[in-house]
Amino acid sequence: MKALARSFFYWPTIDADIKEWVKTCHPCQAAAKSPAHSAPVPWPRAAGPWQRLHVDFAGPLDGDYYLIVVDSFSKWPEIIRTSNVTAKATIAMLRSLFARFGIPKTLVSDNGTQFTSEEFGLFCDRNGIEHITTAPYHPQSNGQAKRFVDTFKRRVRKISADGTSLQEALDTFLLVHRSSPNPSLGNAKSPADIMLGRQMRTTLNLLRPPSPETISMENEPKPSRQFQPNDLVYFKRFAGNGWRWVAGTIVKQIGHVMYMIGTDDQKMFRSHINQIRKRYERHHHVPASVTHRKLPIDVLLDTWQLTPQPSTGTSRIPPQPVDPEHVDISVSPHQPSFETNGPYVPATSPATYASPTTRPVPSCASAQVPRRSSRVRKPPSRFDVYRRF
Repeated sequence: MKALARSFFYWPTIDADIKEWVKTCHPCQAAAKSPAHSAPVPWPRAAGPWQRLHVDFAGPLDGDYYLIVVDSFSKWPEIIRTSNVTAKATIAMLRSLFARFGIPKTLVSDNGTQFTSEEFGLFCDRNGIEHITTAPYHPQSNGQAKRFVDTFKRRVRKISADGTSLQEALDTFLLVHRSSPNPSLGNAKSPADIMLGRQMRTTLNLLRPPSPETISMENEPKPSRQFQPNDLVYFKRFAGNGWRWVAGTIVKQIGHVMYMIGTDDQKMFRSHINQIRKRYERHHHVPASVTHRKLPIDVLLDTWQLTPQPSTGTSRIPPQPVDPEHVDISVSPHQPSFETNGPYVPATSPATYASPTTRPVPSCASAQVPRRSSRVRKPPSRFDVYRRF
């Protein structure tokens, strides 16, 4: 344009005038190209983890959307699968995240209707969150979330190429991404190192030899009750909505409060010590004093120092003459008196009896041995309507 004008006209400021005239042409300005991009200005670094979050939606993938949340400090990602992208659904998902990691100070999003709605703005105000929206149609302003959306789509597509379900591919991607070193964090740190303060355990840790246990159990409180193998116990066996005591035997102890118990039908059960109590068997735990307890007739014989003789069944023993002058009716100082430890018997005529079958009969007995009646005992007829045991 300048050269063509100079071939016909000339004045000293011809080039400048033509340039100024073109700059003020409205049709020319409407068709002009975009200016050169300025150097990107990064977001200021957050002071700590989970203080500034970048959020965005990805999808649809297989009919579902995915809420992407990235922590700007630790690069820790959170991905939530949803079929609803309304403001109410977005608030519910973010509230669940805040319950686990806390409420951030700043939230950065694009200008989607779910983020610019009045309901979402009220949610941020109530929780003291500064909500920053980027310039419309300028995804670079929210590059932290936009870039991760692209990474998420490509990685999930690679993992699910062999037929893996989308949800399994998503879980695999999050585990690997969170535990992998991130170059932007420095010192080969991973998002888990910064966010959780520890390295996440993955299947790659199986390549290393197992580390020895460093937890000491010496200071752990011990239960007040303990059982040994072969101990007889009752344990609670649960069935349906109830339980009952079942007899069993301790097989071995598992840990501090767990036991393996075997039953008579060769079944094994695992029970807590609170569900076990000791079982007592009569032939194992009957005291000797109960087994050898003396009958009243034995006490009388020992008190009067009489020698018993064996009984001969139910036959009657004829009375034997007794010389009253030679009967010792004194009470030994080492024997209990009748007034405190037995039934009253006159001192001048001691009575001695013997059981028809087992109890011995003293040689000085002057009374006939009582016998048992052979009459058939039948309860009164008024008891026929009752069940008798």
